[in-house]
Amino acid sequence: MTEDDLNGFKELAESIEKITQEAFIIYEVQVDRIYHNTVKDEKEIERVIEILLDYCYDDKMLLLFKRLCRYYYEINPIATFEYVNIYREMWDEGAAEEILE
Repeated sequence: MTEDDLNGFKELAESIEKITQEAFIIYEVQVDRIYHNTVKDEKEIERVIEILLDYCYDDKMLLLFKRLCRYYYEINPIATFEYVNIYREMWDEGAAEEILE
């Protein structure tokens, strides 16, 4: 592996980190709004959950995902379990119980 390769990986990692930080700012506001306004629109909640799934490699984004799943569980437990299973398949085999606790 060359120094150029390492620099390329470093730049890529920095870009991913920046995008993730920007996404956190955007989706933290949306999760807070859903939670505080007791939004019941399932399509809206599911749209945010589906986006958060793509960022669950990041601890802060994972916390948003967990928070929204706990909220959504009271509205639609079946759909919530499906999203938790999608998360497990994508990121972590043993996390289903932890998300809903």
